[in-house]
Amino acid sequence: MKNLELASPSEMSASARAGEITAILAAAIVRTVVAEAPKQREVGLGFLPDQRVHTTPYQQEKL
Repeated sequence: MKNLELASPSEMSASARAGEITAILAAAIVRTVVAEAPKQREVGLGFLPDQRVHTTPYQQEKL
């Protein structure tokens, strides 16, 4: 992985800081729009729809 050398915000002008923030936000928006929707699993987890999986199976289900 490449280490980035970023300028300290205190060394940047106000317009340079605003430009950097704008670029970061724009990149995030583009990633969100371009990202593919998560694909549905073809293989289920092996449970019927009415079954549940609990990390503590000894707890009683409240009705």
